[in-house]
Amino acid sequence: MLSRSIPVVMYHHILPMGGGLAVRPEIFADHLAALRSNGWNTLSGKEFLHLLQSGNIPGKTVLLTFDDGFADNYVYAYPILKQYGMKAVLFVASSFIENADMNRESFVPLPHSEVWKLAFSERRSEVMCTWNELREMEESGVFDIQSHGHSHNIPQFINEKKYSDIKDDLSAGKKMLEEMLSKNVLHLAWPKGKYDDKTIEIASELGFKALYTTTRGHNIKNNLKMLNRLPAKNKKGGWLINKMRIYSSIPFSKLYLALRISI
Repeated sequence: MLSRSIPVVMYHHILPMGGGLAVRPEIFADHLAALRSNGWNTLSGKEFLHLLQSGNIPGKTVLLTFDDGFADNYVYAYPILKQYGMKAVLFVASSFIENADMNRESFVPLPHSEVWKLAFSERRSEVMCTWNELREMEESGVFDIQSHGHSHNIPQFINEKKYSDIKDDLSAGKKMLEEMLSKNVLHLAWPKGKYDDKTIEIASELGFKALYTTTRGHNIKNNLKMLNRLPAKNKKGGWLINKMRIYSSIPFSKLYLALRISI
């Protein structure tokens, strides 16, 4: 048990075209089917935090995460997760979310570059989840909605050392999610995986208990402030199961990463 880790997988888009940051819906379904057939259990953010804090890590547990709050998560990922009875955490940048009634039956999937442009425009609700959609997913118990900051500008603020702006951004994102979804937000994924010692200190002071990076590695109680995540690939479920076997073991993950870097 002392050598066990909880792998965390990082998704962005679930889209028919796949590629880049996108996994095709049928591949995502194959990921979940492979997890289920191999006895893996998915966790909510609360369950993940409890297990790491307790140090009592069971075998074959995994945390699935999604970054940004793209509408395709609602259109494609949400029904597939429901179909397989599995859970995930969705990290949302709150400035992208609006009170809008969208007809997703006419949803048009777009590549990431086009989605990202629209996310920063007045048409953002076409490509980003709405508050009603987030509430539905949260209340279903399928998606646990957590923070990705407010503006997604944390990397720029860090480069410019604008730490007061970082505090305001993280505080605004946390407060908005808590007010709109009536919940306590304790998890934060750094936009683009960008952080430093000062931002960790700020996030901790604001009450965040689990901070997520974009770096590969194992996860135990000691790295709750720098949790590692495996980027999902548009490959079938066998790929994911092989990675779960590696990243659920501290010695295996250390050896694998050492070999990966040296090659």
